[in-house]
Amino acid sequence: MPVRDTRCLLRSFCKFVFYSGAGNFYYDETYNESIAYRLYTIASYSVYVTMILLENIAAIFGNFPEVEKNSAVMFAAIHNIVLAKMFLLQYHKRSIKKLNFEIVAIMENINNERVMKAQYTRVKYGISFYAVSVYLALGAYGIESLRKVISEGAPFYTVVTYLPQYDDTSTTADIVRSFFYFTWLYMMLPMMSTDCMPIIHLILLAHKFKTLCLYFEGLRTNLDKQIILVGRNNAEDMLRRSFIEGIIMHQKLIFLAQEIHRLFGIIMSLQVCESSAVAVLLLLRLALSPHLDFTNAFMTYSFVGSLFFLLALNLWNAGELTYQASLLSNAMFYCGWHLHDARKDTNNDIRKLVLIGCAQAQKPLILKAFGVQDLSYATFVSLRMPTDYKRKTDRGMAGREIYDLAAEEVTLRQKNSP
Repeated sequence: MPVRDTRCLLRSFCKFVFYSGAGNFYYDETYNESIAYRLYTIASYSVYVTMILLENIAAIFGNFPEVEKNSAVMFAAIHNIVLAKMFLLQYHKRSIKKLNFEIVAIMENINNERVMKAQYTRVKYGISFYAVSVYLALGAYGIESLRKVISEGAPFYTVVTYLPQYDDTSTTADIVRSFFYFTWLYMMLPMMSTDCMPIIHLILLAHKFKTLCLYFEGLRTNLDKQIILVGRNNAEDMLRRSFIEGIIMHQKLIFLAQEIHRLFGIIMSLQVCESSAVAVLLLLRLALSPHLDFTNAFMTYSFVGSLFFLLALNLWNAGELTYQASLLSNAMFYCGWHLHDARKDTNNDIRKLVLIGCAQAQKPLILKAFGVQDLSYATFVSLRMPTDYKRKTDRGMAGREIYDLAAEEVTLRQKNSP
């Protein structure tokens, strides 16, 4: 089975985005947006907006039982964020197409098969598992609502909307509720497209940095071969030219990282807020209702799991990008510059280039949510276990206070001693 490169991987993802109704984000017209397709997109987004508007009205003015009222508030908050992310993606559509072209074109001639395979595996299993977790949660909501209809005679409620009214048990009301449930299921496709768009770009860019590290590491091996084949002087010139090309590629990768942060920064920030805040609300519901039946517990846990996994995908891949970029300075340093004879031509001394390149590569490449919170492994751990983190911090503060008191006591004894 041939390993898919960046171009094939991005084209496959853009195909999924296109069929989800979000539009063509590939840089060429492979997936043409016909008039019928655009009308379909407008109609589907209009239905999404209508449903979410009814959710907001239900959350503010609706008269529902406690469980449905809590669900109305929670889903209104979630779906408002989802809708904002979907429209932000459409707003940056033209710029994302340019970004896709740049990220495919850069370093295409030095792709490493092992890196491409790891990149494909990471994208495939990450996005697939996220999609499965989302639809498991939504399926659990449907099963739990159907169980209440059969056992308790309650209305079929998954997405809580203001209309139809809660006490309306007519056939029309049941049809409308079922329609909103299937609309909710279908809305997850463009939502997942929006959620996974920054994630796949983070993965692609992280593996670009990994490929660039292998490129610089390969310069040392290639230098030894070229010294034997073409002589030391020609080999040193080739090393210098190759190193300059590597610096240029590094500058392009830095530019792409800045573009990713500019285009997807707000989306990733909203994802962090959505995942952490809603997961805390769901866990609070579990704490207040410890005795849940199987379907209700599975519904809640699967929803929490999908949100935490989305949070992990964002923070892990942003952290992986930071980590791979941090390895570049070492790869530059071991390119073989020490074999270059600096006494021959001081103007073309590769040592100056290595010094500049390593200095630039040592600047940490860290993406931030709302320009404040780092998107990294450490952030995921701190958000995942806030109570443990706080407990450790409190212990650290207590330890410092004890140490300060002991130091003050020793100082007083020394002053009072004869």
